[in-house]
Amino acid sequence: MTQTYAQFATSFISRHASWYQKQQTSVASFKAFYSALDSWKRSDAKKLLLTMERHYLELDRLWRSVQRRTLGEGDETWRAGIQRQREDLLAKIRTLGGADAVAALMQRQRELRLADSGSLSSPTLSLTPPAGHLKADSGDPSEQTTDDVADSASSLACPATSGRASEAERILLKPSVVLAKAISDPASQDVDRVLGNFDLTVAAALQDAKLAHELVLDPGLRLEPAATNTLVGAVQQAVTKAFFDHIKQEIASGNSDHVASILSQLRLDMRTIVPPSSQQRETLDRELNPAWMAAQLPKGALDVYGKFRLVLMTVRSVCAPIRDDDIDLLLARLAAVDFDALADIHRAAGYSGTKSLSDAAKSSIGELLETTQEIMQLIRNVRLDALNHQLDTTVRPWLRLHAVEYEQTKMAQLLDTQHQGNAQMIAAQMTAWMRSAASRETSGQCTLSRSASSPPLVKHVFLEAFLDLCFAPTALSLEATPATWALDQQRIQQMQNEIQVLLSASALCALVKGLGQKTGLRIGDSELRQNAHELLDLLRADDVSMDRIIAAVQRMAAGSELAVTRLVPKTLAKDDPVFQAMERQLRKFMLAELDKDEEPGALSRRLEADSQAVAAMLSLFSMAVVHKDVVGLLLRISRLCSFNWQVYSPWYKLP
Repeated sequence: MTQTYAQFATSFISRHASWYQKQQTSVASFKAFYSALDSWKRSDAKKLLLTMERHYLELDRLWRSVQRRTLGEGDETWRAGIQRQREDLLAKIRTLGGADAVAALMQRQRELRLADSGSLSSPTLSLTPPAGHLKADSGDPSEQTTDDVADSASSLACPATSGRASEAERILLKPSVVLAKAISDPASQDVDRVLGNFDLTVAAALQDAKLAHELVLDPGLRLEPAATNTLVGAVQQAVTKAFFDHIKQEIASGNSDHVASILSQLRLDMRTIVPPSSQQRETLDRELNPAWMAAQLPKGALDVYGKFRLVLMTVRSVCAPIRDDDIDLLLARLAAVDFDALADIHRAAGYSGTKSLSDAAKSSIGELLETTQEIMQLIRNVRLDALNHQLDTTVRPWLRLHAVEYEQTKMAQLLDTQHQGNAQMIAAQMTAWMRSAASRETSGQCTLSRSASSPPLVKHVFLEAFLDLCFAPTALSLEATPATWALDQQRIQQMQNEIQVLLSASALCALVKGLGQKTGLRIGDSELRQNAHELLDLLRADDVSMDRIIAAVQRMAAGSELAVTRLVPKTLAKDDPVFQAMERQLRKFMLAELDKDEEPGALSRRLEADSQAVAAMLSLFSMAVVHKDVVGLLLRISRLCSFNWQVYSPWYKLP
């Protein structure tokens, strides 16, 4: 282009050309210059257009991700900001590429949304531009088909005005169709990449109902990467052991060339936690280059301490703050190693060829090896932290979205096989466990009177019935577990046990306080809370016994040993009036909170904001000392009930 412009600029300067030739040359060179300029502008415009289109689609994907991760909570703030950016991008795309570019973009958006048409609905307005504003995006995404998988997914789609497919239509689908739709979700690629570290695929994780269920409902659940629990892991552990055994043998024989091998291994380990296209990766590859280190080491020119410090500081830059204390400890241990002695030995070995090492040098190398092993373990822990963070941010939202549909279709298939489509028999089986709660609701003997803000009657009965399971006098057996709670039988048992632990600890603290008042021993709130924590640990222990409980309470209520021995068994008896009253009040408190029909995230934020008011309410029946534990249990119950209701509510009808 610059060459044609130069020809155009100099076309009239030539002294050896006639006026006509100058004019012809000028016109031709200008046309060539303009053509090159236009081509350059079109190329840049195309690149800019592609960049803006990718940005627009990324915003659309971000919006769907927000809907999945927040379950419809707090969408308005996100929606407003994303909508403004999308409108700006659409205006620029229309200016740059015209109506055709906008139409192509909307077509691409529909294709991407097709696989994600079952996303959670949001209480806020749709981000889809109005039909009058962008006609190309006014159609129903489910009407567009691209392949067989998309056809399967489109059967789950819904009209643009309805938000989601009806429950009846969705549960009649085959599990294979729902599985195909889940796999076609664009987010499944990220999920598959994360699960690959655990020897899993998206299909396997979804089809393993127990695993998917636990990942969705237990935020504390952590997976171990494949490298620690499979054949691959056994091989890696054997290789690591062989590596350090070889280094120790080399040290024993006086070989001083091992430091480069250690640093090279650290470089390989660091590549598992440092992003591939980052400045940190480039720095590590440059500073820990094996050939360069091997050349510098014999000359004593390799800054070994600096290399190890570089590794630890790089780890600090990519790890969670919880690992900072471990890094500080390792840095202190490194500073204690005599690296100067090691440098002298390497230099001597390089010039004289001797391989002998002094006892001091061997000791320093031994310390360095121990520190290196701890650094490698730290790197593995950081990698595990990153993988489990991705479980929270990538895998769990995807499973939460698709596991509901998959569990529904599996249950529908099972019920249809068992009862040959008999609706009455299916309804009787699915709601038998709610019959007692429904009867109490009908006769006015329910735990809590419904208010105007209470959820629908069937949801209220559902919550009552679930608390019946949690507060049952005996542990829930597998045979007595309702079909809709089959995957949660052990979880409900744990909740039953935790309820008894909290009640028992609170009752014992009340006993200690009462005995202290009788003997003139003043026990403050902080001491009571400390006693409660000690009792909770004791009651949760596998080896808990009445003798150990009595001994603990006797220490807390000094001077009342005989009374404690007599009163502790009575206090913990299920038929004790005080214990029964506390149990009734705790159940009433939990039902009142669950009856507000909030999403688990909203309930958690509200309970945290109203912490003092909640503690004051619990103090009315002597359970303020276990306030945080009660709230934690309530949130677990809320999370479980919310998910179960999402999955099985189509079958929950009042008996």
